[in-house]
Parts: sequence; structure tokens; C-alpha cells
Amino acid sequence: MDWDALKKKYPEDADGIDKARRIHASVAEKVRELDIPAGTDAGPVSEGIIRALPYSLLADACRQAWIEVMGNEPGVDLETALKSFVADEPLPEVGKDDQDILPMFLRPAVTGYLRALREANVIPEESVQGGGKCPFCSTYPRIAFDSEASRDLICLLCGRRWRFRRVKCPFCGNEDHNTLGYFDVEGSEGVRVQYCSECKHYLKVVDTRNRVACDAETEDVLSLNLDAAAQEEGYL
Repeated sequence: MDWDALKKKYPEDADGIDKARRIHASVAEKVRELDIPAGTDAGPVSEGIIRALPYSLLADACRQAWIEVMGNEPGVDLETALKSFVADEPLPEVGKDDQDILPMFLRPAVTGYLRALREANVIPEESVQGGGKCPFCSTYPRIAFDSEASRDLICLLCGRRWRFRRVKCPFCGNEDHNTLGYFDVEGSEGVRVQYCSECKHYLKVVDTRNRVACDAETEDVLSLNLDAAAQEEGYL
């Protein structure tokens, strides 16, 4: 995560970004202490990686980081919260002051573990079938990078990149250019929304031909206004 880029984009939230950085660093440190299994049967034939995450261990890592950064015990079941986060379901109710804080602990726990797991269990390129789901953890992408030669989809959970056709929806496989389209949002140079009228999903596309891009996680946060615009139009 490029924290300086976030502070430049959102200067009014500099204090919150600094806090997020401290949380991220603390959680990442705790997750690095966990044993990462190597040689697992992880890949496109296995969609059980997410279900098999060591949620209790990740919850304990989050709890330790919470106490370290916040100075108190978390008032929520972190294991339940992690499972809800991964399933993209509503998080458990927490105090008003912790509503925005909770995801800051959950995300780096999940992404840190999954990225370490992916690095320890490399999938041969020839096994990647060019589908819309992540070849490693079977998660759908939310962001893509376009270059002169190709489009790469990026998984925001495990960090895997894979090639994909530009004129194709990664969610439903639609290849009809009449029902695939783009729109731009003012103030988001070099990033636009690709939408599919068939399944009503959208993808944020960073055009690296126009500017130097940050990492995918940072670009995702820098383009939150595109998410708001797409969802306002009814896209998922």
C-alpha cells in the first residue's frame, strides 16, 4: 500500500490514514509469525482455499494487533467478523467508534495470509485457464491494469495477476461488445469503469498507458469514487 499516495489523494483524512498504516503494520507483523503451509493442492481446481483459512489464528492475530494499537480488547467476535468479511457479508455490529476501524484489521489479516500462501504454493502458468476468477483463491477481481499489449486482472485478496481479454466480462463471460461498456468519472484520470449490462457487474480498469500506476490495492482505494458511481448506476 502506498500510504503517501493516499494522503495526497485524501489530505483531509491524513490522521485516519496514519492510523490505518499503524494497524496494517501491526496485523502484518502478527500474520508473518503464522506457519504458512507449502505444497498444498491450491489452484483453479480447488475453491476451498477461502473456506479453509485458519480463521481462529487470524482472529488471534487481529486481537493482538487491536490491543497493541487500540489499547483495549475488541468488542466483537473477530473470527465471525473475518468470515463475514471474506464472504462479503455485513460485519457484526460493533460500537459506533469502531465501525470504520474493524475492516482495517480484517483486510490485512486475510490478504497478508493469502499472499504468503500463494507465494509458497506457486501455480504453473500453463494451469491458468484464462477464466474470470482468480486462479489461486477463486475470488472475482475488482480491478484490472491495461497496457499496450494486454489486460491483467488482479485479485485484491491474494495479489495474483492473470491475463484476460479486454472485450469480455470476468463475471459472466459475456463477449458482446454491445452490452459491454465503459464510463469515466471526473477527477479519476487514467481509471474508468467497465460494466456489463448482462450481469450488472463492473470492473475498475487502470490504464497504465496514460500514467504510472501504484499497486492494485492502492489504486483500489484511490478510486473509491468510481465504486460509488458504479453502484449508484445499479452495478454490483
